[in-house]
Amino acid sequence: MLVGIIGALDHEINGLKALMENSETDIVSSVEFYRGAINGADIVLAAAGVGKVNAAVCAQTMILKYSPDIIINIGAAGGLSLELGIGDIAIAEAVVEHDMDTTAVGDPPGLISGIDVVEMPCSKKLTDMLEETVRTVGTVKAQRGVIASGDQFICADKQRNKIIDNFGAIAAEMEGGSIGHVCMMNGVPFGVLRAISDGANDDAVMDYPTFAQMAADNSIKIMVELLKKMKGVSFDGEN
Repeated sequence: MLVGIIGALDHEINGLKALMENSETDIVSSVEFYRGAINGADIVLAAAGVGKVNAAVCAQTMILKYSPDIIINIGAAGGLSLELGIGDIAIAEAVVEHDMDTTAVGDPPGLISGIDVVEMPCSKKLTDMLEETVRTVGTVKAQRGVIASGDQFICADKQRNKIIDNFGAIAAEMEGGSIGHVCMMNGVPFGVLRAISDGANDDAVMDYPTFAQMAADNSIKIMVELLKKMKGVSFDGEN
């Protein structure tokens, strides 16, 4: 089984890249892909760049070139849930694109034309495995729920509250929803694991630079442990 892993920025994947054995590198569509193994698991790893278009290009290219069995999006996120503090883990049960807005023609907020859904469900098996892995690591707590993506850095209470009101989301970031969108269109099971770097509020501009690396390190710890569990796991039939 081949596991695809996508972060947005180099610091969100460098910890995994450093652990890879027999690594090979290729650049496609201006994205650098790393193929190798960690803890016996075959992986392909990439930093997509920030935002939904970069993430979608990376995910589609990864699928066409490498045919991963699953794709996992990792990195940092702004927390929307009172249960999650800095460094804690948000695990997506579904993803939404909070900046999709055709409400003017009568659609609900976030409806994605073409696939005609608001929430795009993650692989339940993978989501369960991610939650169990957080418990195994034991240093942070996790919450499952909706993770919202959009081409905005959420740093104001007004933005934050709108996303919570419209989608009931527990975290906000800029890539997971578009990766889920691409995976859903291609029938590839996917998951999103995000460590909280800030509160997606009026303090986010100060908090994010301070805690982004710590959040990335937390998500990488969990991924390293997860990859130990991947041998023999099948995700056939999930998407």
